[in-house]
Amino acid sequence: MGDHMISFVMPKTLKTEEEKEDASSYYARFVLSPMEKGYAITIGNALRRVLLSSIPSMAITRLKIPGKYHEYDVIDGVKEDILEIILNLKKVQLKAALEFSEPVRLTVAKKGPGQITARDIHTPTGVDVMNPSQYLATLSEDAEVHMELFAEIGKGFVPVSDMELEHDVEMIYIDGVFSPVLKVNFQQENVRVGKRTDYDKLVLEVWSKRSIKPSEALRRATDILIKHFGVFTESLEMEQEPLDIIDHVSDDETTSEKAAEEPESEEQHKEDSGDSVLSKKIEELDLSVRSLNCLKRDKIDTIGDLVERSEADLLKIRNFGGKSMEEVIHKLKDKFDLYLKKEE
Repeated sequence: MGDHMISFVMPKTLKTEEEKEDASSYYARFVLSPMEKGYAITIGNALRRVLLSSIPSMAITRLKIPGKYHEYDVIDGVKEDILEIILNLKKVQLKAALEFSEPVRLTVAKKGPGQITARDIHTPTGVDVMNPSQYLATLSEDAEVHMELFAEIGKGFVPVSDMELEHDVEMIYIDGVFSPVLKVNFQQENVRVGKRTDYDKLVLEVWSKRSIKPSEALRRATDILIKHFGVFTESLEMEQEPLDIIDHVSDDETTSEKAAEEPESEEQHKEDSGDSVLSKKIEELDLSVRSLNCLKRDKIDTIGDLVERSEADLLKIRNFGGKSMEEVIHKLKDKFDLYLKKEE
């Protein structure tokens, strides 16, 4: 039986059935249906694992207090010891609006009496505290506290034992609780399609920190899975074209033989260099799977094919949007100092 005779029941759209929020978290319930039997468990399990482990976020990973050398020490005039303060710092939710490749320095400076909350953390441009009411410590009347905090971007949970430690005796390290997704539940329910009642409905519940909404976390998790599955598609599609590879080898061998017979002039060498760049496969641009697949579907296989297209031409390709355009322009310039065709 040919593939064209097999039809799959596919979900038409993802519905958001409920959304809630409080001072420290967001909640949303999503429903996807109808699907073939068994697909709710397959998709739900994959999404749950990626949501909990692979969405990047910012967390505090270091603490520095003048004259204090370990987490079991105490600070004069502060109700909590340093270990309790660290436990409270782990609950602080940070959102990074910029890409930070190095740890970001934050500061706390406060005199008693009173409480220290996350609102008292001074952050640089591009970093926001999303739960400012988070309690950190209580100061007595004469107490004064100065702390340096260092935050970085990561994913999942990174224990201190896996971190690169500096040779600073006053630096106290904190386990990195990076995951912005707090909890994920999913369940499979039956749904009717025509006369059959055993098709699947996926109900997915997501609880997240204030640094990211469940819908955005779900979008990122889906994108991560698509990129991984895209490698299978790309690799297997390439395996279907062995004759093209043989032809290219044959062409190269012929060119080499001619080159051995006839010496090249300097001008010919330059021309051939340019031609060789244009004949390179677009895979050499190291594009994302999404961008690469869009171009390949439109019969753009080489650098030469690509530079013959304008921005307007590329934007007509299905699923090829602004982000893909920025990526292509950047990679062409960075790798080969080439540009897309100018608009006429």
